Amino acid sequence: MAVEEEVECECGEERVEWIYTYGDMVTLLLCFFVLLFAMSKTNEEKFKAIAASFRGGPPASPYMFTGAPSPMDALENSMKKSDVSAEVTDITVDDRGIAVSFSDTAMFAPGSAAPTKKGYETVEKFAQILYAIPNHVVIEGHTDNTPIRSKLYPSNWELSAARAASVARLLEEFGIKSKRMEIAAYGMTRPRVTNDSPALKQMNRRIDILIKPSGY
Repeated sequence: MAVEEEVECECGEERVEWIYTYGDMVTLLLCFFVLLFAMSKTNEEKFKAIAASFRGGPPASPYMFTGAPSPMDALENSMKKSDVSAEVTDITVDDRGIAVSFSDTAMFAPGSAAPTKKGYETVEKFAQILYAIPNHVVIEGHTDNTPIRSKLYPSNWELSAARAASVARLLEEFGIKSKRMEIAAYGMTRPRVTNDSPALKQMNRRIDILIKPSGY
């Protein structure tokens, strides 16, 4: 009987130790998910702070939520007032800043980097918006995956670069200081959608004007 009691006691101790280990594991998992939740909230506030930093005045830290209203509504309202919104295909906000996209058909003739009359007017109207804010901008040229081979543009790299440069020259002509601007040529390497149809390819042929957060 004494031996049996000793065995029962040992079994009881093993059962208790197993529960403790299980409890520790559950606690660790709980801490892990709480951490993930906290990180997701931080990213949300960082996103809001980046958007808020496009206001005029002192630059805001992108890692602190200032509670300021998002600039998206103000930007869209400004474009509507200047009649440029009809030429804008998309507006996105991410860690890099606010990107305003213009279709190449609204800016250039096919295979050309010379702005059309409509493109000239579009850039002039958008320059009025940029003139009112101090932020630096990046003019990005994008193409679809259709190869281009001409004497002037041997590939999509040259075409996308030439188009970005053309827009930058026009912005400078309309009062945007050159030291505020830079250009980037991505060719067909950063499509917005797949190139599976003419309509989708048209979405990829674009000029993105990236407005950076203040202080960048």
